[in-house]
Amino acid sequence: MLSKKTLFVWLLILAVAQAAFAQAPASTTTATTDTAAAPATPAIDGGTPTYLRPETPEQRAARVGPVDPGPNPDSKQTFYRYGKRYHIEKYDNVRSRVVMTGGDPGWGRPVGWANIYREVYQKNDKFTWFWFEEHDAAQTEEVRQQAVEATSKWPEESLKYFRSTRAEFSPLTPPSADKTINFNDSSDGLPKSGSWRNSLAVADMNGDGYADIIAPPERSGANIPVVFLGDGKGHWKMWEAKWPKGLNYGSVAAADFNKDGKMDLAFGVHLDGVHVFLGDGKGNFTNASEGLPRDFPTRRVIVTDVDHDGAPDLVAISEGPSAINETNPGKADYARIRAYLNRKKGTSWVGINVPERGRQVAGDWLSSGDFNGDAYPDFIASNIYYNGPDILYVSSGKEKWTSAADDLGRVIPLLAYHRANTTGKFSSKKRDDALISYYRQWPIALDPKIVPKPPTEDIAGIDRIDFSGKEPKRVSVMRWSSPAHNPASGMGSGDFDGDGNLDVAFTIFETREIVILLGDGKGNFKKAEVSGVKLDPNPFYDLRVADVNGDGRPDLIIGYEAGSTTITQRDGSIHVYLNQGSTQGALAAAK
Repeated sequence: MLSKKTLFVWLLILAVAQAAFAQAPASTTTATTDTAAAPATPAIDGGTPTYLRPETPEQRAARVGPVDPGPNPDSKQTFYRYGKRYHIEKYDNVRSRVVMTGGDPGWGRPVGWANIYREVYQKNDKFTWFWFEEHDAAQTEEVRQQAVEATSKWPEESLKYFRSTRAEFSPLTPPSADKTINFNDSSDGLPKSGSWRNSLAVADMNGDGYADIIAPPERSGANIPVVFLGDGKGHWKMWEAKWPKGLNYGSVAAADFNKDGKMDLAFGVHLDGVHVFLGDGKGNFTNASEGLPRDFPTRRVIVTDVDHDGAPDLVAISEGPSAINETNPGKADYARIRAYLNRKKGTSWVGINVPERGRQVAGDWLSSGDFNGDAYPDFIASNIYYNGPDILYVSSGKEKWTSAADDLGRVIPLLAYHRANTTGKFSSKKRDDALISYYRQWPIALDPKIVPKPPTEDIAGIDRIDFSGKEPKRVSVMRWSSPAHNPASGMGSGDFDGDGNLDVAFTIFETREIVILLGDGKGNFKKAEVSGVKLDPNPFYDLRVADVNGDGRPDLIIGYEAGSTTITQRDGSIHVYLNQGSTQGALAAAK
């Protein structure tokens, strides 16, 4: 019988074989230099594609190689350039991201939330085309076949994981709550243009008793944060704040770090690190970032009391591989999740690792909670690494944490990317649960004669991690088919229907849907209808839940990124949806 470690290695082999197989088109034909006249090119959805910047015919020839793929290349056709073979695939601009760093060529992420880069061939208003270096088809098939043959030799005991998890690759819908949660868009004064990502914060910044919205700097914007003051009635106005320096985009969190009764701000900054600005309640901020890193790329920072000394500390998660990781020797001692302890009343910070170095964890979502009932916070993270279960860390003493994931996916699902998460007392009044979102993909290389394919090979879902027993236990909450590979991108918790039990809200990007699951306080959920929320088609990274008008009901705040990566098209926005309470019956009946 294979050991757990060996089985986990084979899971990774299957994932690699699957990825290699998926990159190879079903059939390919090599481009030729035939210059015979071709029929007129039909109109292309989104307009005539161009490169990222103007180029001469000579520059284009140098970029694309000896054979020009043309305005709308077939993804099954291959092209030879730089001595390698490529094919070209197009992706909707709602999902893809282009990176313009000032040099040629342009690069981007075909799937924006996945930290996988490809060279850009061209783009128009609707699509971006990317080059994909192609492995030899025969070699790809050989790798896949080797993986298939390997599975056929496994002892029956070693296939138990796949047989047991197969049932999780099928849709699961919670029962209806027979209730509608009603909202009203109350975004007067909030921006209707720009590019607002990754994560907003809500706090009373000027001490007037009303909640305000803090937005981190826009992506490709003015490099300054923005505060929108609320009046408690759903109206907002920009605060004339003074900032000590400019920052890149990322996330923001609010707390009173220096205990002066005024709210301060912490920023997790893309390709940079963590910054703290102390506020005076009048719109003036001073830099208090001594000891915070300039070499820890992050787009998520949260506030919690890490060392239980009564002062708010910071915890940040790496956004993933970047040039900084490879070139800065100062990162040698850094783990991918770092805590920064508050010293000298928020003017100095001391960094410590949460997991040990070497744990493959990185992403844009991070939450803290009390999972084991001790004095110190525990953490649940996201992960851009496929098949990476190292996202759950439980305290084992002061400034010590242990991974609570296991090799067989009983606690954290394998074959997955993990994304948004939240924590709260969903099943117990004593300990928090963790809710995690994921996208899972069944391995193509697993021989269906050995383990039949599941009903859905691409599945997204929400699981609850329960800590009420001696060992954490994973409980499925909801699952849905996700052919576009999009897990829930934002998640937050609150008592939306006012019954005293904690509920959860999350977004499904593919259907532009806000889902609210009403909890019963025992770990069970029922699905409510949602009225009054119409999500924009633009990408959205997070969902903030907070009571912004002081009526005791949790509201929803979403920041939308620009729908295109061009500088001229900046159609992002920020919306607030005020909770108007619940009504009995489904949405159709409520109307």
